Amino acid sequence: MATLRIRHTIIGGAATAATALAVLSAAPAASAQVTGLWAGTGLAHINTTYTLTASVGGSNAGTQVGFWIANPSGGAAVYMGASPVDSTGHATYQWTPTTVGSYTLIASDDGSSTSSNAQTMGISVTAVPVGGMGTGSASKIPIIGGLLSSLLSQFGLA
Repeated sequence: MATLRIRHTIIGGAATAATALAVLSAAPAASAQVTGLWAGTGLAHINTTYTLTASVGGSNAGTQVGFWIANPSGGAAVYMGASPVDSTGHATYQWTPTTVGSYTLIASDDGSSTSSNAQTMGISVTAVPVGGMGTGSASKIPIIGGLLSSLLSQFGLA
């Protein structure tokens, strides 16, 4: 009798271990984390397209990163779309602002704009189009032209 009980215990334990292994093997890989977000500029212009880039740490290529934008009037974040992480650990999204204001851009790999995996960045959008500051050249202003031209180009205004 005792031998039969021992056999059942061993077989039951082996079945439990096999089931646990199957469940663990079938579980999806843990989510990576977005570690950075940038737009290439801190001052954007309406009707100009920018590439938003999210850097993802510890991720396999193909992980989806969602991109959101927080409404300048303080409303809830609006989902813009998603992009897969490439082999270099980056996901990109093309964004064209259409309204002047201060925005918060958000990227997250777990489907939520409010999760601890989300990264944010602030960006201001102006109505002045790129190169729309006038017809002259700042670099031609005596003494400060070079400095002024350089400063304007850092803000995408030259």
